[in-house]
Amino acid sequence: MSTNSINPVRWFVKKAARQGVALTSLASGLCREAGVRVLTYHRFGNASRDPFCVTLEDFEAQMAWLARQNLAVSLADIQSFLAGEKVFPDGAVLVTVDDGFQSLYWGALPILKKYAIPAVAFIPVSEIGTVSNNTEAHLTWGEIEALARAGIIIASHSFSHRSLGKIKLEEVRQEVVRSREELEKKLGLTVTAFAYPFGTRADFNEATIAILQKSNYQLAFTSQHGAISPKLNPLALPRVKVEGGEALWMFRLLVGGGLDAWKWIDRFLWQLQQRR
Repeated sequence: MSTNSINPVRWFVKKAARQGVALTSLASGLCREAGVRVLTYHRFGNASRDPFCVTLEDFEAQMAWLARQNLAVSLADIQSFLAGEKVFPDGAVLVTVDDGFQSLYWGALPILKKYAIPAVAFIPVSEIGTVSNNTEAHLTWGEIEALARAGIIIASHSFSHRSLGKIKLEEVRQEVVRSREELEKKLGLTVTAFAYPFGTRADFNEATIAILQKSNYQLAFTSQHGAISPKLNPLALPRVKVEGGEALWMFRLLVGGGLDAWKWIDRFLWQLQQRR
C-alpha cells in the first residue's frame, strides 16, 4: 500500500478546510448547486495520512449509506440526465475510481457488488500491470476483464496519464484515441467516457475538449468541484473527490453538495497559477 503520506500539519489544515467549507455550506445554504454529483476515488487500504486512499471500512460504510438512501446512479443514467431524459433525487451520485490500482479489484469490487452500486473505472492504459513508486500495483488486463464482467464500466484515463493541457495537440489526440482503441480491442467493449489526468484547469481546455469530441467520447470528467446539470458541457463535467481520513458525516455532506463551494478554491488556484 501507499507510503505517500503528507506532512501532518498540511494534512490537518486540508481536513479543517474541507470540513469548514462543508459545514458552512450546510448552515448557510450558499454555493450549493442543484444537480447530480460524481464522486472520485483512487485507492483503498490503510495508508497513513494519504488523502487518495480510503479505508475499506469507510468505503463500505459509504456504499451502504448510498444503498439505503437509493442515491447511486450509473454512467448511462448520467448521460440520460444530461439529455434531459431522467430526473434524480437530490443527492444522487455516480461512483468513479481513477488510476486503475489493484485495490479496486480486491478491495472495492466486493463492496460495490454487495450493495449493487454502479461504478466507473478510469484506466491509464500504459500503466496496466505495472507498479508505481510508493504506491500499489496497477490492475492487470485479466483483472480489468473481471471488473467489466462484474458490471463495472471501463473508461479511459488517457494512455500515459499525462496532462492533456500541457502537451502538443497531436499528442493529445494520440493519448485519447490510443487509450480507447486498446481498451476496446482487449476487452471487446465500447469506451465512451474519459477522465482528464489530474483534472485541474491547467489540464484541459477548449482544444482538448474538441479533440475528445472528434474522437467519439460522449462524456469527460475533470477534478473541478460542483454538481452536474444539463446545461454543462458533457466533455468538461465536475467531480467531487472523496478523501481518506474523513468520517461518514463528512461523506454525507459532500454527497449533499457541501463541497460545491470548493470550485471557487479551484478557480482561485487556477488564476494564481496563471499569474506565476
